[in-house]
Amino acid sequence: MLGFWEELQPLIHEETINGVCMKAYKNRPKNLNETLEESVKRYPNKIALVHGKRRLTYHELYRQVNNVAYQLKYEFGVKKGDRVAFLLMNGTPFVVGVYAALKIGAIAVPLNTKLKSQELEFMLQNSDARILIANKEWWPNLNPILKNTELEKIFITDEQSPTGSIPFSTMVEEYTEKEVQVEVDETDNAFIMYTSGTTGRPKGALITHSNVIHTILNYKYCYNLKEGDSTVIAVPVFHITGLAAQLMPLIYLGGKIVLMPMFHTKEFLEILRNEKITHVIASPTVFVMTLLEPNYRNYDVTNLRVIGFGGAPMPGETLRALKDWIPDIELHNTYGLTETTSPAVIMPDKHQLSQISAVGPPTPVTDFKIVDPETRVELESEKVGELLFKGPMVIHNYWENDEATQKTITEGWLSTGDLAKVDDQGFITIMDRIKDMINRGGEKVFSVEVEDVLYSNPKVMEVAIVGVTDKKYGEVVKACIVPREGESLTEEEVKGWVRERLAKFKVPTYVEFMDLLPRNPNGKVVKTQLKYIPSNIKK
Repeated sequence: MLGFWEELQPLIHEETINGVCMKAYKNRPKNLNETLEESVKRYPNKIALVHGKRRLTYHELYRQVNNVAYQLKYEFGVKKGDRVAFLLMNGTPFVVGVYAALKIGAIAVPLNTKLKSQELEFMLQNSDARILIANKEWWPNLNPILKNTELEKIFITDEQSPTGSIPFSTMVEEYTEKEVQVEVDETDNAFIMYTSGTTGRPKGALITHSNVIHTILNYKYCYNLKEGDSTVIAVPVFHITGLAAQLMPLIYLGGKIVLMPMFHTKEFLEILRNEKITHVIASPTVFVMTLLEPNYRNYDVTNLRVIGFGGAPMPGETLRALKDWIPDIELHNTYGLTETTSPAVIMPDKHQLSQISAVGPPTPVTDFKIVDPETRVELESEKVGELLFKGPMVIHNYWENDEATQKTITEGWLSTGDLAKVDDQGFITIMDRIKDMINRGGEKVFSVEVEDVLYSNPKVMEVAIVGVTDKKYGEVVKACIVPREGESLTEEEVKGWVRERLAKFKVPTYVEFMDLLPRNPNGKVVKTQLKYIPSNIKK
């Protein structure tokens, strides 16, 4: 087995956290508030945030954070442990509001702006949030449910705030010289992040300051991030990737953060060039779309040093195209969950192109094992089983949900629900979600394996593999494909492409071409919506 992250071992020791012995970084900030305060001391006049034409220095950001924290604590009575919810697109109000909540020891509850009224109602009720800060755009979804929540005050990021709400600017601009100070320990809760879930009610992952701090350090060391780096957040900052993989590591490093409310390819390229961005992490789709922009090579992005990606398979063609475009770029496949506060596995750049199908080895402070889903017995290398993680970024419990906690977390080990295998070198490959594995007449078909093969077809933009009911085999393979723009594909081409590369039982019985794949509000493909056989598709 290869040695990974050996140069980082002097920074790590074993300690007991929440009653569980695990690896942890020795020297670390005591809370997230300290990460901002230290950057303000080092770089008071440096640009921290860019949102449209607005730029905030670290000093200006901190002053706004302190103003809002003072109002929340002394004017509106928010206490340590109270929940403050955020229904905000990427922008300075999100950053200011979240750090203000953390400063007074409150728990921030970021909500997905794509959610409908019923979904928002559940999360606001479940979290028992007292304060909500939102964009005006989402008021039509909020207004019908407010009477069913415990919300005491609602702040809207628009001067023309609806009746019953308060302009958020009143808190930002209400200057106070008094420094707000609340004792916050690393074991205190910082966030409730609701997992998307493709079935059932979302669960609120309860994330501590320590969880996020270890995530920050994982990214710093494994991505080789430096003080003064810069990033553009082109994914929603209310997701764990935008929040814990980009915003908070760059605040800790004193970097510049450009916030994109919506992703547009040309604007993304202009930001990379004009802001001299050094680091980006996003879904593979962002990079696929960028490389499809006809004039992308006309943009000087030579400052871009580190690219991370995850959440779905990255086509090998796209990885090679990125290296061809930016030869010195570091590429890092990154795998994690909300419950692991983003990264549990990170691929070192030197192995990325030779290990395209794998997600990488575990991070320096992550322990893992692969177990039989039924017996829970640990499996040897190359055997497929359920992937489990333990480490200081793993949550301890779900908010107000003991049943889910007991089902998912045992003695510090988190059950991911993902099927995976590890090879003799130590590279982990994700094979499928347990619930998505296809059993074709006793033969196991892992959707990721077939998806990887189809992603290698240059005519394929996106693909999802699902199992559909079959009288003879119980289940058979169905391929749902979004072709690249301007390309045409036939059913037989798709089947032939797989037939040449995989066993016969893995070849799709059905092929459906689609304009887009159905996704939930967190961007994950909802495979349950694809498990049907349209009448126009013949076997």
